[in-house]
Amino acid sequence: MKRICLLIALTGVMASYQCWALTVNITRDAGVYAQQPGGEFTVTLDPSDAGDPVFQSILSHYDASTIVNGGFETFCLSSTTELLGNPQNATLTPNGVTLGTAWLYSQFVNQTLAGYTWAPGAGRVASAWDLQNAIWELQGTPVYDLAAAAGYYNLAVAFFGGAANAELAANGVYNIDAFVLTHNNADGRPEVSQPMLVAVPDGGATVMLLGLALSGFCFVSRKVRA
Repeated sequence: MKRICLLIALTGVMASYQCWALTVNITRDAGVYAQQPGGEFTVTLDPSDAGDPVFQSILSHYDASTIVNGGFETFCLSSTTELLGNPQNATLTPNGVTLGTAWLYSQFVNQTLAGYTWAPGAGRVASAWDLQNAIWELQGTPVYDLAAAAGYYNLAVAFFGGAANAELAANGVYNIDAFVLTHNNADGRPEVSQPMLVAVPDGGATVMLLGLALSGFCFVSRKVRA
């Protein structure tokens, strides 16, 4: 009986992990974002969810230079999905992120990414553009600037011993997952927005144990080599 109860509990925990929801705003901040449509994006909690402990737990795992105006810096996973307006409903999924992308973003979050310029200005804008294009290439989505992608893409490929390995599904490795974003249109119906990267404490364990509510909507459009 105890084993059955444990299995039921674990099933509920995993469901909540993959389907909890926050309301967030996605903005671009001068001095850190790259050219449209990619580069650094700032994720802040919408006032309607002010003080939410889940967001604060996530935010606490970002180093100082990766926090801007009270939100964390992130990158988009697709070059073909439109970023819709604010506010946006965010759910968390361990799917849709490649190993190379997860590793690079974990280095970014910890402020240890080789060659990245952290001081706001032209250098950081250039670094953000380079990393964004590398992420697009690792994700298998069209790349805007292959020359810009080369440095960080090759770094990830070398780390994993080949492109095929770097482009495998990460499944939460390095504590990096994806924010699946939706925006309610004028008719109140949710439309899929641009998925973003997010660092999750303890591989999601901290978030799960907070008893997150189910959102009823879990979907991510992705191109990941299984």
